[in-house]
Amino acid sequence: MLLGNTPIDEAFAKGAQAACTRFSSFNQEGTLPAFQFADELLTNPLHIADLLTQSRNMRWVALMDYANAAIFTELVRNSERHLLALGSHMFVSSDSAVLPQRHVWTTASPAYSAGGLLASLLTQSQHDFSIVENFLEQTAVDKAMSDSSLAGFSSFRLAEQPAMHLYCAGVSPLEASQRIGWKASENWQPVLSRGDESSIDQDKTIMDAAVEHPRFDNWIEATGFAVVATALSMGMQQASCSNRAFVHRSNQRNSNHQGLSGKHFVSFVIDV
Repeated sequence: MLLGNTPIDEAFAKGAQAACTRFSSFNQEGTLPAFQFADELLTNPLHIADLLTQSRNMRWVALMDYANAAIFTELVRNSERHLLALGSHMFVSSDSAVLPQRHVWTTASPAYSAGGLLASLLTQSQHDFSIVENFLEQTAVDKAMSDSSLAGFSSFRLAEQPAMHLYCAGVSPLEASQRIGWKASENWQPVLSRGDESSIDQDKTIMDAAVEHPRFDNWIEATGFAVVATALSMGMQQASCSNRAFVHRSNQRNSNHQGLSGKHFVSFVIDV
């Protein structure tokens, strides 16, 4: 794990280490090796380039600010390493923001999606948030969307673009699509009809009982957990689609963000 000397390194690393302890089998301690590169990407980018060149058969998780991320992206491209996931994460400090917490990912495919797991973690803390995922490749096998439902969310598919999936909680699909910058449309179709509500409730009860997610002190710890869990191939919600979004608006107002509002950073998952 590469940490870029940001104010939220410690929180992200705490969540990342929790995922490593829970899911990893590569060593008995479950410890995720971490390297702090401070300002080296700005002052000595060749050092990081050498690390990319010398590393083989490794998967890296990296965290940094936007300035360093621009340089790191070019280093990854020039070294011909495989960028699996690139995420932008921010918490808008304004109290007037409708969805103050925003995550946008571009990933190689839904196999490297962290959105479903992160949405499950954040709903436990009653955060208002949006998570948008753009997949460069769809999965080869088309799975029914009902197989990838998420407890507490209603699932929709866009009629004219069925590869776009939207999961809403506390907000209508029309408003949700507007809030995340998708083209407004009245043609969002629920995946399951009202006649299937009993089966939905039953599926959610089974899912809630089967999946016990850890609780974190803040949203950055939860993000670190989700990113590393996905890097370890322990993600969830791997439906066949090209775009997917989770939009959650709680009926409670959680004003205590542990001093982590107004923060923003970029995450990477790469194979070297």
